[in-house]
Amino acid sequence: MPRAAKPPPATRTPVRRAGGRRPALVLALVIAAVASLAACGDDHGASAGRFTPRHPDRLVVATANLPAPGFWDGPPAAPTGGFEHGLAHALARRFGLRRVEVVEVPFASLLDGDLRGADLALSQLTPTGTREERLDFSTPYLEAPPAVLGRPGTTARDLQGLRRLRFVVVERTTLAGVVERRIRPLDPPLVVARRRAALDAITGGRADAMVLDLPVALGLAADAPGRYAVAARLRGGEGLAVALPDGSPGLAAVDSAVRALLADGTIDDLARDAFARAGDPDAIPLVRTRP
Repeated sequence: MPRAAKPPPATRTPVRRAGGRRPALVLALVIAAVASLAACGDDHGASAGRFTPRHPDRLVVATANLPAPGFWDGPPAAPTGGFEHGLAHALARRFGLRRVEVVEVPFASLLDGDLRGADLALSQLTPTGTREERLDFSTPYLEAPPAVLGRPGTTARDLQGLRRLRFVVVERTTLAGVVERRIRPLDPPLVVARRRAALDAITGGRADAMVLDLPVALGLAADAPGRYAVAARLRGGEGLAVALPDGSPGLAAVDSAVRALLADGTIDDLARDAFARAGDPDAIPLVRTRP
């Protein structure tokens, strides 16, 4: 099956706001994870069922963080690139849709199953039992281990070093659980509602670090090296998946599309393009923690 064409770099995706390693080494990590997902997927690429969007001419995609370097690049009002930006366009083409519209939705609303009228969400979301009570999830499209992001100069080469850091966590995220259960910092973490508030807490000195998925952390550090650096990485990984409203009739079609895009190499290509600027993960200390 031929590979789907990628969106041109200058493509701008309109946003509707809803309410209130050496590069090769990073790519090897990301692409290896993608390949493992593809091996479990449907390598025939046949659509299971038909995807019917809410609007006949476009795919409406919800996301919580704009911009999200490496995932949603460019101006917040009109993203022009990034992994999930490219995935949104690849899904739209697979469904025979000519446009992608992005809706910026608070993260807490996404977790409550409120996509503000969007067909699906691409927002670095990890399926969990609790979330699956209000959302449906596709096969994961990317796996990523946890990483610790802080200001330049923040160091933590072992678990004790991590525990001495002042953490900020975003409420209701799976990575908040990594801080609570695996790192167990000496000081209670600062809890905020949004990633932007967590990043502001780090740059403002109210916290030293936060835990993010490694590609997200590397993207932020590459985008603003004077403000952020990746201090450590942990073992393990989470699967990032497409989220749909609970009971969505389009789940089978979306799941089939993700499997096909994994199998035909489209997601490999998107990951390679999106994370080409990322740093060298071998230079980041690997800190061992309890599972």
